[in-house]
Amino acid sequence: MRNRRKKIRTDSFVGKAFIICLLVLILGNFLVPNKKESEEENKMLAGRPRITLSGIISGSYAQQFEKYQSDQFMGRNAWRKLKVTLNRLGGSREENGIFIGKKGQLLEDITVPDNETLESSVTAIKEFTEEYPDILMSFLLVPDAANVISSSLPPLAETADQNAGISLVKKKLGNSVQWIDGVKALKEHKDEKIYYKTDPHWTTLGAFYAFEEAAPVLGITADVSSSYASYPVTADFNGSLASRSGRELDAEEEISIYVPKDIDNDVIVNYVDEQKKTTSLYSREMLKTREKYNVFLGGNTSVADIKTMADNQKKLLIIRDSQANCFAPFLTPYFQEIVMVDPRYYSGTIDDIMKTYQITDVLFLYGGNTFFEDNNISGVLNSE
Repeated sequence: MRNRRKKIRTDSFVGKAFIICLLVLILGNFLVPNKKESEEENKMLAGRPRITLSGIISGSYAQQFEKYQSDQFMGRNAWRKLKVTLNRLGGSREENGIFIGKKGQLLEDITVPDNETLESSVTAIKEFTEEYPDILMSFLLVPDAANVISSSLPPLAETADQNAGISLVKKKLGNSVQWIDGVKALKEHKDEKIYYKTDPHWTTLGAFYAFEEAAPVLGITADVSSSYASYPVTADFNGSLASRSGRELDAEEEISIYVPKDIDNDVIVNYVDEQKKTTSLYSREMLKTREKYNVFLGGNTSVADIKTMADNQKKLLIIRDSQANCFAPFLTPYFQEIVMVDPRYYSGTIDDIMKTYQITDVLFLYGGNTFFEDNNISGVLNSE
């Protein structure tokens, strides 16, 4: 009888404690002001959704409210750190699609190509090249870190074969473009610092090795191997893979820029949609933020027009993702004008760009994961 009463008192205490904790969380979530962004996760947080009859009927309100509750939950960062710590103690080597590799190297999982998206993109590129048969068109598909430095993956980690996907793109495009072998260029230097430890982008050194491979294809006859000097601009970069995985948040990396040694490299950069002009390829103010990689051209933008001091009439269009941001500065001595278009943000057509800027050369430059899942490419290449 005594044990039974003791059990009842214990159960009652546990029940009351649970209710009190639940009430504290509910009250806390109600009283604590909502945050617009999470600096640790490097992302915008969902705000309270607006209640509408159509939203309730369709179920979209419930989905938005669930996202809101998740993003604005009291003590979110502390709970997230606890989850990551427990997973680590439990032997987990992957967080949110990010592999925690050897020596703390973080690697994004390889995206499996979406067949419909890939076919649509390749078809659009081929039709675009046929529309401009006199324009030299090149393609550089940048392999992701998990492909090139796969030896850094944790034991037993499995990823898709990105080499097969890249080879498929090359085969499908055939002779419609001049192919630049990014896999070869980077794998030859896989033991060097060609990818960041905490970010999915290649380093400027990795981009330089790809530029050496690309130069003759792009009609650059100069020996570029010793034409640039490297300068560090920050030593405390911590990238988006750290934010997304919750790991290596204390790691600090160096970002360097490459400057031509003996060439006048004055430029005027026009961010068309933002109606902003600068005289530098670099956004120093970004070094004061968490998104320090955006020091290159200020980050992602729909259209950036770079006018240079190059003594020729060559005008290059780069259809790209963010991997091109640290690649473009290598090209400024060799093209009078470089127009960069990111299909994810551009709402016009490439035909408009071709005519407006009188383009003479085109370079497609994408990271592997982005290209295999981006469904915007066919839209901007379609002239209709």
